[in-house]
Amino acid sequence: MTYILTGWYETDNGVVMLDESGHCLSDIVAQLQRVDEDFGHTDMGLELHLPYGEMKTSEETVARMVQS
Repeated sequence: MTYILTGWYETDNGVVMLDESGHCLSDIVAQLQRVDEDFGHTDMGLELHLPYGEMKTSEETVARMVQS
C-alpha cells in the first residue's frame, strides 16, 4: 500500500511544495528529513492521502514525530 503526503513547509528560502509517497507516514518523514533536516520543525500545511482515498491533516502528527 502507498501513502502520499502532500502540501508545503517553510524554509529559509521560502515555501517548499511537496508530494512524497511511501509505505507509511514514518517512511515519508524519514525521506524528507534526509533531504532537509529541518523538515517538520517549521510552519507547514500537510495532508496524508491514505490508500483507500481518505485524507487526513498531518501537521501535528509530523511535528510530534520529528520531536521524538
